[in-house]
Amino acid sequence: MKKRAYHKINSKRIRKLSKQIFSAHKSRNRIVIIAVVLATFMLTAVFSIGFSYVETSQLQQIRTMGTTAHVAINNPSDEQTEELETVSLVENVGRSQHLGQVDDLEDDDLKLGLNWIDEKEWKLHRLPTVSDVVGTYPAAKNEVMMPTWILERLGISDPQVGMVISLSYHLDGGTDVETREFVLAGYYTDYSQVRTNDKGSVYVSEVFKEEADLATGNVAMVSFEDGENIQSRCEQLKETIGFSPEQSFEIVPVTQVNNQTLIAAVVCVILFIFISSYLLIYNILYINVVRDIRFYGQLRLIGFTKREVRKIVHQQILFITMIGIPIGLVLGAVVSLGIVPYSLTMLYPGNSDAGMQVSFSPLIFISAAVFAFVTARMGCIKPARMAAQVSPVSAMAYNEMTTKNLHKRKNKRFSSKSMAFQNIFRSKKSALLVFSSLFLGLALYWIATALLSSISPENFIQQWGEDDFAITYSIHDEGKPITSNMLAEIQAIPGIQDLKTTDVAEEVTFPVQYEEQVFGAYVDSLDGKAGADFSTPEKRKAYIENFYSGVYGIDDRYIEELNQKLEEPIDVAAFKKGDLVLLQELTDEDGENIVRSGEMITIESEGESQEFKIADNFLPADFQSGRGNERGTAPDLYISKSALANLAPQTKIFRISFDTDGRQDEDVLQQLKEITASDANIQILSRVEKEAEMAGYLLTTKVLTVGLSLTFLLTGILNFVTTMVTSVNSRKQEFAILESIGMTHQQQREILLFEGFYYWGISFGLLLTLGTVIYIPLYLLFKRIVPYAAFNLPLSSLALVLVVILLVCLLTPWITYRISLKEKLIDRMNQ
Repeated sequence: MKKRAYHKINSKRIRKLSKQIFSAHKSRNRIVIIAVVLATFMLTAVFSIGFSYVETSQLQQIRTMGTTAHVAINNPSDEQTEELETVSLVENVGRSQHLGQVDDLEDDDLKLGLNWIDEKEWKLHRLPTVSDVVGTYPAAKNEVMMPTWILERLGISDPQVGMVISLSYHLDGGTDVETREFVLAGYYTDYSQVRTNDKGSVYVSEVFKEEADLATGNVAMVSFEDGENIQSRCEQLKETIGFSPEQSFEIVPVTQVNNQTLIAAVVCVILFIFISSYLLIYNILYINVVRDIRFYGQLRLIGFTKREVRKIVHQQILFITMIGIPIGLVLGAVVSLGIVPYSLTMLYPGNSDAGMQVSFSPLIFISAAVFAFVTARMGCIKPARMAAQVSPVSAMAYNEMTTKNLHKRKNKRFSSKSMAFQNIFRSKKSALLVFSSLFLGLALYWIATALLSSISPENFIQQWGEDDFAITYSIHDEGKPITSNMLAEIQAIPGIQDLKTTDVAEEVTFPVQYEEQVFGAYVDSLDGKAGADFSTPEKRKAYIENFYSGVYGIDDRYIEELNQKLEEPIDVAAFKKGDLVLLQELTDEDGENIVRSGEMITIESEGESQEFKIADNFLPADFQSGRGNERGTAPDLYISKSALANLAPQTKIFRISFDTDGRQDEDVLQQLKEITASDANIQILSRVEKEAEMAGYLLTTKVLTVGLSLTFLLTGILNFVTTMVTSVNSRKQEFAILESIGMTHQQQREILLFEGFYYWGISFGLLLTLGTVIYIPLYLLFKRIVPYAAFNLPLSSLALVLVVILLVCLLTPWITYRISLKEKLIDRMNQ
């Protein structure tokens, strides 16, 4: 009982003494509190932006696609649908069918299809992507359901369930137009028009579908248990269920959030926050303990144990975190309320209507508080141990600023430069901490700005496709979306040049004879990728037995342009004649082509075969990027238009591309939209739109990244300011003694200015050497993730930051010294 009472009384004594010490050093504690506030604020912002980005990305992806399904399988039989529902990796299977088209609309740009979906598809795949649902899905033959944006385009701004809507339509495969009075069974807010523009769906009942009795347009919408690696899941389905080659698998083109990359980025940022905050907190506490070392020695002298002294130091940081962490959380929440929605709007400039998900989960604030508290506690461990281990006798004689090197001068002449340099390293630990903190802040800012400047819109656009404009569509779209009349109108647009076209057959893919010497290395390179599994000879054999390619007839001008960049040009005459076939670059890990030029490829068509020789050179790997085709089991093949016409008598225009002089790109884009407005399936790809989109994204990324790196830099500057202020104040007595024996104020100011300059110069030198060593491998890694990045060093922004830091390094000791001179000489000598 006595021992317990003693500990209770002793704990009260320690807390009381700790509060007194904390109150006595308010000015010093403010710096540590600021460090904790900065750490907490940065962590709150990082977690909030990261969580919000992931949640918003997922929300917008499913809303703009209009379904949570992962893949659409065309024309499944009833048996195949039943089998799909029994496969373990499949979570849900919904059914849909395109029944017809709405006609005679006053809005010529509006394209509406009559569609039916079953209950599973509506509730499990479509309902999660819409909002504000009023009414129910159609049940009667004359009932329909529509999104509100379609109703508005039809002139209905205030829809009511039960209202009558007159629609004219024709069923697929027929030409007769029927007009019927439909009853609105329900309506909802839809977001997929962000992606489909003027194309939408009018949903009808199962009774209507049964009466239409159509055998075409059936689709099975499949969602998997695991949403990762959809291509691999599709390949597994093809192996499990017998699908014919004509049944295509159209993967819903949702860009999956790369969680591993995001987690790695967040971890790196948190690590930087932890290190920089730790250095600042440790440095300040270390300096404070050194300044109060005699006090802690006196505590040991009057009976305080090592453990109790450590508790006193730990109590200081506890008081600091109790003040700093709540302030940091509040600031983080307030700033994030403005920054996060703004950043999300900029990151998703075209999808703001699809919703933003700003995350302010309690987990964010708890994580930020825990990380900040752990950082502060770790920063005080070594200073607390140092204060506890000092003995009363050594504490009274302790002098952290060793002077053993101050008298080693090469000559008797006084040098402010040499004395300043020696002063910096009198405390090697403090110097190392300041250099580390300044270097980390500078390096992070420099690396962040350098990487961001390497992905300018210009760099992105230069590697986007091969032309300024391209008009194309998905190969699965039926009919001829791009007509000869459209081509003629496009050719008449002023300012276009180097127009080229690409043709395809009605059936884009053709069987290709598999030859081991031609395609063996290519097939082997696919093993383990995109679901391909060749672990047994039987699996490899099954793959090559279904060997087909997408075959495209390209303009001769493509070859002529390619020849301008080649040392050994391709034989244009042989290509026109139909003797040559071109492939895109297909390389292994060593950069060697895995399909050799000079080999023969045989394409089969309607029972006939035609041989082509692989050209001596290859097309770029990103040739005709964004063309929207689905790759076959064999590589895509590019032949002349005349050769394609021999393979398939019926061909159609698949792609039109051209360049411009760059002066009227906005006008050209507007004319293209007007020319192609009759078919919503046509896609317009343009450099001008991509550049604008990229510029907005980069602006937001730069604001967020540079802002965060500047905060790190501020931590490093704060560390330097703290060290210099403490250093000057701790040397008041030393300066006073030097002044009393004849050193002038001017000479003392020179010493301090040189100290600040050395801190700046050494940090700058570390940045140019060690920082460059760190940046180059990071850039090479970044280049793999962002292929269009171009090496760049933002010297202008770096120079501006270095000038600011130089001013801080020079002004801090100078101002601190001037303040110290306000005290009398005798008072400074007695400190």
